[in-house]
Amino acid sequence: MAEGQALYSLHRFAGKPDDRSQFAADWNAIVTAGGLKDILLRFVDTLHRLSPVPPQALGLRRAILLFGPPGCGKTSLARGLPYAWQRADPRREAGFMHVNTHALFSGMRGGGQKLILQLFQEIREQASTGMPLFVLVDEVETLGANRGSISLETNPQDAMYQVTAFLESLDMNVRVSPNVMFVFTTNIPKAIDRAVRERVDFSVEVPPPGPAEREEIMQSALTGLRVAYDVGPVTAAAEKQVRDWRWLVQSSEGMSGRAIRHVFVLAATLAVGSKSLTIEHVADALARVTATEAGLERAGGMYLESFQGR
Repeated sequence: MAEGQALYSLHRFAGKPDDRSQFAADWNAIVTAGGLKDILLRFVDTLHRLSPVPPQALGLRRAILLFGPPGCGKTSLARGLPYAWQRADPRREAGFMHVNTHALFSGMRGGGQKLILQLFQEIREQASTGMPLFVLVDEVETLGANRGSISLETNPQDAMYQVTAFLESLDMNVRVSPNVMFVFTTNIPKAIDRAVRERVDFSVEVPPPGPAEREEIMQSALTGLRVAYDVGPVTAAAEKQVRDWRWLVQSSEGMSGRAIRHVFVLAATLAVGSKSLTIEHVADALARVTATEAGLERAGGMYLESFQGR
């Protein structure tokens, strides 16, 4: 572990919730369909209610996996989840740990394994108060990598030991600290070891936004622009009336919420010097972003959504 790198950050939610907090902002900024947020809260309620149940009875590890393409809000939902759960009943208390996965790797033989064991020891110490504790592990495949795909040409032994330490620690934690709930995220579910996937109690896909969600994200992005830019309503240019909000929503199909917001940042840049931001500015920005994505795909950019289907 590099000097000064903490294994995790910690926050506690208690008493009257603060709607201005960064965690509320994370939760509220993500636009989802199909009651996904309600489903997540229901899963948390279930795991909390089952905390007295012996883990062997139901095979519980008290873990939720959020998977899906980048930019669709997995991390923000995971960060906001304990806040939203506590907000539903201010009498509740909850803790939140965000694991710094990058601090869990070491150049020393066996170093990663020792750091994972240290992390779980600290999780148990934080959970010893009895308060429900949410633990976020972003990009869980970095700790629970598919052991069948670990390269034998590098140093597989340490990687294998690290995955084993992660699995054994999860198994121990559910027995010792039943008030801990893990939230895992991944962009590459096939990179997660099967033994990790089978320990997850609930798996939830966070897909790209649908038409209604994309329109809401666009309106939100436009509102954000007006904080810093003097722009009026986004209207069609007189000579090109065929493009409108409906066209923008249709043309952005398959894009993540983050990518859509970036389109408006680029549109504002293209509109510098103009009297107002128009549909044509947004359409131009959307075309440029689409062309860039196509170029990255041709280059084999593995973070693209299409990578999962290869």
